[in-house]
Amino acid sequence: MRKTEFTYNPEVIFEPDFSSDSLEFNGIGIGQNLTELPTEMISEFYDKEDKNEKAEIKNGWILTKNGIQYVLKKGIVKMIRVKENGITKLNGFDKSYVEKLIGKPNKISNDSITWVWDNVVYAKVHHYKKRKTKIHFSTENGKVCELEIE
Repeated sequence: MRKTEFTYNPEVIFEPDFSSDSLEFNGIGIGQNLTELPTEMISEFYDKEDKNEKAEIKNGWILTKNGIQYVLKKGIVKMIRVKENGITKLNGFDKSYVEKLIGKPNKISNDSITWVWDNVVYAKVHHYKKRKTKIHFSTENGKVCELEIE
């Protein structure tokens, strides 16, 4: 199967025949390990096992400078989160435009955090089960602010 590089063509997630299996993120797909990822691309990382070595992370995540976050389990990419730097071509899209392209979501949830006593909702998360994609829309401006792809 031919792979599409998401970083060059993020709009691919809105195509009718979209499949997360057909994507690569910096040349790496879901289900692969990160041996091909150059360490100079890494901006942040978290290791659940506290090894604190970028190349040794088996369970945790690695964020690249271009906004791609690889979520790892046993050294394998289980999910991709695309952060602010990685969605610049999509951050003008709002909920109604996205729904015109791919339809209504299966479910909507909140992406929130509690500060002291206040629960702050940062985004409404639209779950698209068949596409294995969650699209986060900012509560501040209603535009795409993050993606999760499994």
